[in-house]
Amino acid sequence: MEKDSKIKTRTVSFRIPEDVLHEIEKVAKTKLISTNGLINQILTQYTSWDKYEDRITMFRVPGESLQHILLHLDEVRRGEAVDIIFNIIRDWTLVSKKKFDIFSCLDTLEVYCRMVGVSIEDRVSNGVRSFVIMHNLGQNASILISDLAHKIFWELTRKKIETELTKTTVIAKVTTDF
Repeated sequence: MEKDSKIKTRTVSFRIPEDVLHEIEKVAKTKLISTNGLINQILTQYTSWDKYEDRITMFRVPGESLQHILLHLDEVRRGEAVDIIFNIIRDWTLVSKKKFDIFSCLDTLEVYCRMVGVSIEDRVSNGVRSFVIMHNLGQNASILISDLAHKIFWELTRKKIETELTKTTVIAKVTTDF
């Protein structure tokens, strides 16, 4: 989940409708970033997410709808959901990264979290790697995320992890020898 500090860039020009450019400039001003910065975000989102949506039938669900679905998951259905989500992550990672290991999986999850507005921080301290996942989807989402994290690390590293949960945050901790 580390990024190269020097990314090669090049200058290009595009013809786009004035009303589209006006909207982009307005959003950039609201977000307090440059128009170039916003366009880079849009293009990065396309290359890391949007271009794969059709191939693996991904679509975004409003948070309120997801909360409602999660509210009605019992333990058995939650386990089934974790298995389905794990398989979707595997498929998406294979399509986008051409491999599936813990590193490519974590990169894919980081992209996914960024695209859906979930904050994820990756910290290493005293031989422990911690992933802090912050969302606003409630306790049931935290339980689902925790179960998914356990499955990912067990399936890909054969490591058990420790998790701490609140209704808006999951902290997953694992030793850093991977």
